[in-house]
Amino acid sequence: MVAVLPFRALRYNPEQISNLSEVIAPPYDVISPEHQERLYQASPYNVVRLILSRQFPHDTPTENRYTRARRDFEAWRKAGVLVADPTPALYLIQHTFSDEGERRSRLGFTALLELGDGIERQVYRHETTLATPREDRMKLLEAVPANLSPIFCVYPDAQGFIHSTLQAQMLEAPPLARSAFNGDTVQVWALTDTRLIRALAERLRSIAVFIADGHHRFEVACGKRAQYRHVMSYFVSMADPSLIVRPIHRIVRHPALARLDAIRQICQLEPAPDLPSVLQRLQHGPPSSEPAEGAGAPHGRFGYSDGNALYHATVHPDRLGRWLSAPSMPGPVAALDVSILHGLVLPALTGAVPGSEQALVTYTPRAAEALETVAGAPGLSMWLLRGIPVDQIYALAAQGLTLPPKSTYFSPKVPSGLTIHSLA
Repeated sequence: MVAVLPFRALRYNPEQISNLSEVIAPPYDVISPEHQERLYQASPYNVVRLILSRQFPHDTPTENRYTRARRDFEAWRKAGVLVADPTPALYLIQHTFSDEGERRSRLGFTALLELGDGIERQVYRHETTLATPREDRMKLLEAVPANLSPIFCVYPDAQGFIHSTLQAQMLEAPPLARSAFNGDTVQVWALTDTRLIRALAERLRSIAVFIADGHHRFEVACGKRAQYRHVMSYFVSMADPSLIVRPIHRIVRHPALARLDAIRQICQLEPAPDLPSVLQRLQHGPPSSEPAEGAGAPHGRFGYSDGNALYHATVHPDRLGRWLSAPSMPGPVAALDVSILHGLVLPALTGAVPGSEQALVTYTPRAAEALETVAGAPGLSMWLLRGIPVDQIYALAAQGLTLPPKSTYFSPKVPSGLTIHSLA
């Protein structure tokens, strides 16, 4: 159902850029101002200057972050800092990283995704986009006619055929680029064998993919498909055991008068000895020796801290039953913990109308960071969530259902700067 094509990527010229780790960056939407500054200092050619250029108070319609990105892009190409590969290729990318003390390697490939007329039925989306990021990415695309970062797509892979085929290719030749950064290692190979590319493309033509990351950039690309018929995308098999989907935890600001007794009106609270025990129980459920009522409920289970103590929190069965029997959203989405938290629990805690509490919430995929933030802080609480399995996300997306904002965090993010697709 999806059509992928090889392309001649723009890549950093190894004759001018000897250390690739100095010029790559995470996707724009996870770069904090402090991180942006560190990336700026790392190299005058760091890709952050393209994907998230600095803003200044004196910016004007003719001198701003987008025009500066265009100037840098054009200058880097003219100076030979960015050069096009001689042969169209699919770019195999192995990303090695640490996950809870274990070294893992995720394998994917970057190609062009054809934006055909039926693309909305072939590429599933599971997140609702927002107007401000869409406008930002549209302005950047209009200023810099290039895909600077890939859309991150995940595809079903019967018996892991595509994944195993890609694994075999890593043994055929040494990588053409390698970068080590923040404890991670990324290696890149160019697959140019036309028969191999054709075989992989034929496999993908029979399936639909879903977007793991890059919903705003995908919508912008679709809006421009009369002008640009392809968008650079990174594809990972659902059969890859190192495809990690993390939950995104919540730090909530609420009236200081909110006390444990208010939470206990909604949730059963059980003291937890430490953070690992909370995460273990969220992942695997309570011990079978515990009573099924409350703690053993299949939905509405969280880790909670009021900044002073840590708890296992489970929504009371009667409250949960009323929520699930008359949800304000499609049933499969209403049953997700993240929907229960935002639709049932947080409104009772903050007094906000469901959906309006987002302004009171900040997000992090790191549980330890969330706990540290609320420790001893009046008016803050932490809510830890379980991850949503990738096959469940795919099934929901295939039904045309969208998840609440900030429901999933595919880890690690795909670095920007490994490949660029010029549209001009």
